[in-house]
Amino acid sequence: MTWIGNLIRNYTERRAAGQSPGQLVENLIASGPAVAGKFARAADTPRNREAAAHIIGIERWSQRRLRTALGDVMVRDEYDGYRPSTDLSMTELAELFAQTREQTVALAQTAANLPDSVTAPHNDLGDLSVPGWLYYMDSHATRECMRLRG
Repeated sequence: MTWIGNLIRNYTERRAAGQSPGQLVENLIASGPAVAGKFARAADTPRNREAAAHIIGIERWSQRRLRTALGDVMVRDEYDGYRPSTDLSMTELAELFAQTREQTVALAQTAANLPDSVTAPHNDLGDLSVPGWLYYMDSHATRECMRLRG
């Protein structure tokens, strides 16, 4: 892991540790419609579709890592296979993000009660606790949707 990955992991874990598991789940619930709304309001351009596909792909990939924390077999992969097509419209991507976030919330509600000692590996950040993953998923989508324009 790079020093930047270590720095981001430590930041993520500190931010997650400052919130209860219930708060982390509530953050995911609250930010979902806001992110989906930004998708829906964004212009249907290749740049925006690329950003939206990236956000959805990372969220789906992160779900797979949460499933690992819940006992599924670890699969070392990249997020690319989880990305939807950029041929989808922004409206379709908004709907897909909303569905994906619903799945994330369901997983989060199950995983939130796991002990903090349970981790799942992130390719760049190393092992993240379940609270760390929940914070990461929420902050990634919220941060990255700022790339969407008009």
